[in-house]
Amino acid sequence: MTGGPDGDVAGNEIKILIREYKDNVKIVGISDASGCAEDPSGLDHAELLHLVEKGLSISHFSPSKLSSEGKIFHSDNEEGINKRNTMHNRLAADAFIPAGGRPGTIDITNYKKYLQEDGSPSSPLIVEGANLFITGDARKALYDEGGVVIVKDSSANKCGVITSSYEICAAMLLSEEDFYDNKEQIVEEVIDKLRELAKMEAELLFKEFAHQKGSLPDVSQKISNSINSATDALISALVDLPQNKREELLPLFQEHLPKTLSEMAFDKVIDKVPDQYIINAIACRLASKMVYKEGCDFIDSLPREEMLDISMRYVMKEKEIAVLKMTLSESNMSEEDKQTLIHLLDEGGVRASLTI
Repeated sequence: MTGGPDGDVAGNEIKILIREYKDNVKIVGISDASGCAEDPSGLDHAELLHLVEKGLSISHFSPSKLSSEGKIFHSDNEEGINKRNTMHNRLAADAFIPAGGRPGTIDITNYKKYLQEDGSPSSPLIVEGANLFITGDARKALYDEGGVVIVKDSSANKCGVITSSYEICAAMLLSEEDFYDNKEQIVEEVIDKLRELAKMEAELLFKEFAHQKGSLPDVSQKISNSINSATDALISALVDLPQNKREELLPLFQEHLPKTLSEMAFDKVIDKVPDQYIINAIACRLASKMVYKEGCDFIDSLPREEMLDISMRYVMKEKEIAVLKMTLSESNMSEEDKQTLIHLLDEGGVRASLTI
């Protein structure tokens, strides 16, 4: 991993990895401006969390917490600088997470250093926590020559953008006192929403990758383009919609909000949240819902001028399918038949009922 324990992206990534995977995750190397720490046995979790908590760089990692094979290099000398700058090329790992560093650190002039003598990569999977760490041509070359699977920054760190949106919304709807009184619950609910969205992004990403030509970054860009294009079409249609008709869509904005924030302040939305923010949130929610469920080709095939009408029909049919699934679950047919029919409805029921 690049980016130190004192960095926003890397520090939080360290906390998430250890929280979610505990002893199953082994972080074999971390580099930042101050140097790097490497240990094939895995860097001590407690020590890493201590550095994150104190806002300290990786050079403060205690040597006493290293295994016999572990090493710390400082960037105040030539060897340390070289070790820091080459760590991601030298260390073998299951995955490499750029979570800090300069844009274009891996480019078309140096990408081959990421490949070993036999042509295999130092890590077969790269998840781009930091934006633009790898240039587009280097991504393609690593995939073509080394088979490196790269989760592009636009997919890997999308939840950061969503979190910022929630922060803005909470600031508009709640007083500082109300927010801090309910912060723990709101944060927990936001994290639940982020997990759900990240799961949908990952499932669609690898599903589309399995059925289409091109690298994973190509698919990531395609997903972003599909969501953005549909969102733009919906925004245009919503802006032209009469105010009373737009207000009928507010339940979609309410679904967007964390539960506690909704319960505390949804009745203040019209007064406190700008129309354009509401329009953008509704449009993005509708576009994302359809892209994640139905795929890029479906959304790209829809006429832009009919996007709002189709989206609203989609939401209506989604509710009808949910009722049908509930009826099936309470029926007397065999459990196997129930689950088969429910699965079919989940996979294509809404789309088929649109009769487009």
